[in-house]
Amino acid sequence: MTRGSDDPLAEMRQQVKDLISQRYRTVEEFCWANDLSKATVSNFLAGRKDFQVSTLQKVANGLKKKLHISLR
Repeated sequence: MTRGSDDPLAEMRQQVKDLISQRYRTVEEFCWANDLSKATVSNFLAGRKDFQVSTLQKVANGLKKKLHISLR
């Protein structure tokens, strides 16, 4: 993620959007494949920031990445 960004999840959101457009026919298909609700993913993609760590972990798993959380 870009340092100094006002939205540390922006890069992750963009990666999810890119993955969906490249590998899935719909957002719903991505959700089904990764055990996520469509409402949760839609909120995430819309820029809302109130997510449980477990949700972000599932999104990261969908991207085939590890979630790393740090405090600065």
